[in-house]
Amino acid sequence: MPLSLCLVRVLIGAALLTSCAPGFGTETPSLASAGAEAITEGSVGPSSTADLRVPIPRSFLDAIARGSRTDRGVPGPNYWTQKVDYSIQAELDPETAILVGRETITYRNNSPDDLDRLILHLYQNLFSGGMERTRSVPITGGIILERVSLEGQDLREARGRPELGSYITDGTLMAVYLNQRLRPGGTVELEVEWRFEVPPEGAPRHGHIDNRLFNVAQWYPQVAVYDDIEGWHIWPYLGNGEFYLEYGDFDVSITVPEGWLVGASGTLQNSDEVLPDPIRRRLDEAMTSDEVVHVVAEEDFGPGLATVLGSEGTLTWRFRADGVRDFAFATSAEYLWDAAHTLTPDADGDGEDEVVALHALYRPVAETWVDAAEYIRHAVTFHAERWHPYPWPQMTGAEGPVGGMEYPMLTFVAAFNDSRSVYETLNHEISHMWYPMMVGSNEPSYPWMDEGLGTYVEAYATGDFWDEPEYWRADQNAYLRVAGLEQETPIMRHSDLHGPYGTYGQAAYWKPAALLRALEAVIGRDALWLSLRSYSENWIYRHPTPHDFFNLVEEAAGRDLDWFWYPFWYETAALDQAITNVRVTDGAGGAVATEVTIANLGKAFMPVHLLLTLSGGDTIREVVPVEVWLLGGGVHTVTVDLPRGETLTSVEIDPEGAFPDVDRENNIWGR
Repeated sequence: MPLSLCLVRVLIGAALLTSCAPGFGTETPSLASAGAEAITEGSVGPSSTADLRVPIPRSFLDAIARGSRTDRGVPGPNYWTQKVDYSIQAELDPETAILVGRETITYRNNSPDDLDRLILHLYQNLFSGGMERTRSVPITGGIILERVSLEGQDLREARGRPELGSYITDGTLMAVYLNQRLRPGGTVELEVEWRFEVPPEGAPRHGHIDNRLFNVAQWYPQVAVYDDIEGWHIWPYLGNGEFYLEYGDFDVSITVPEGWLVGASGTLQNSDEVLPDPIRRRLDEAMTSDEVVHVVAEEDFGPGLATVLGSEGTLTWRFRADGVRDFAFATSAEYLWDAAHTLTPDADGDGEDEVVALHALYRPVAETWVDAAEYIRHAVTFHAERWHPYPWPQMTGAEGPVGGMEYPMLTFVAAFNDSRSVYETLNHEISHMWYPMMVGSNEPSYPWMDEGLGTYVEAYATGDFWDEPEYWRADQNAYLRVAGLEQETPIMRHSDLHGPYGTYGQAAYWKPAALLRALEAVIGRDALWLSLRSYSENWIYRHPTPHDFFNLVEEAAGRDLDWFWYPFWYETAALDQAITNVRVTDGAGGAVATEVTIANLGKAFMPVHLLLTLSGGDTIREVVPVEVWLLGGGVHTVTVDLPRGETLTSVEIDPEGAFPDVDRENNIWGR
């Protein structure tokens, strides 16, 4: 059967293991553990406050008991992550789009468990015929494994039930069965040689344009995550869900024709071997100048100008990236190269600001990219000053066939028709350097933990750059277009289990961003931003779950927020606050009083922020706490004494529009 159906059967029940590729995981996780827990359809809301509790998976409670997690949102004293280092040598032939590679993987078992296998992702098999997918893709034949070696011993591919010292492949997954168990603290070395055809433009997240420009990603066999919650993560790559990855160090050599520039995740280690003196002098200038430096202009194109001459018509570029979870690269003989730098807060504890190199690679035809280096500078600086210092030495933006996709220290962005779209996309992808490149959440299972947080912080940077403080309302409006309707799907749903792309977009991007903005009005912006900084500091290079995030925010807020998380994250309940009646009564001491009757017509809850405007122009603000709804009943009356001689001219709920209310017409009463 197709790979994903087989694995879903494995996820559903151990009784089905015999009919699938055997033994990919050490345990049999439930479908809920793949990010589909507590899913209900439609806009059915809770019927009592007991229904508002966030469901805690048994696996999370077990992790608390073992000391790897806590109920405060921070790692426990026994928390661990695995470490995976890669040494990769690759050669790309642009004429054929064939990439040939070999890698040495050093895997360190930091867990308390004995491991009898390694699980690897073979992402390029998404492009093989017959694969089950969530997207249409060009068919290139997938990856060809030419050699797999464990501790220097070549392994054979098992055709039936695997044996020790063998491996099996099934679609986008591969299992390597060790000769002996890998004990806690032990390491094992795996070597793989492979080749594949880089897909053309139109493939998700990478590809090439007419064999003249390449954005290359998901290009090497990569070890899957083994964590303290589920063990091995064996969900296949279906095209929609992105990536959950371990951290390590990368030493990567990329061979391309002379005259071709390469930008990558990491810092160039051999600039003297690939770049002429004039180009290197301009790079040095960019690290001291306040202006953007044009390192390679159009008149510099070609071997001997943009690059040195290769001995056999090719050059090998070597990059080093430490403490990252992935590696990608971009290359073309038609790239202009602009460079600049920025100063960001101290990241390594030496008390000095960090100097971060910034690079923009784009073709002359990409006219909307001419200010890309400045766009990159603004985004990196803005986010580094707010969420966590930027820990890496450089950031590169590369133009190409990909609309927008992030990798450590590198982002792919298309040549959109307007420069603002280039800025906004670069900014969004750069925000992912924080979530999930630094804070390594499980993207396939919980896409909101990177896309939602990225969209939330992106809006602040975009509003700052274009001087549009209300820019964030675009996310709220996008969510409100589907809020509570049948086509809406819950936030806490696996990336591959949404419907058409629009439902994924609202659940992963717009709705969580809008809700985080609403949360500011509940706990205060300072408390929420403090939470994000604490989240980044505590979970950098680690793997938080949604419950870690929820608990950490509640710690910062000093209050239980299950009433907020549950209906909005686990359900498709909508918010609809309304003014149902306003009447004047006699107040104390002969004063005039006003009774405002409000109702909670939706299935989600928020406090009620009331603004009363008086005839003389003064205003009165009242806040009705959310507890009035949680204690039962959907109607509440607020009594407000008016100053003598004043009359009431209007009443409005949430005048700032902070909450995603589906019907604002019933939020206003006017005389």
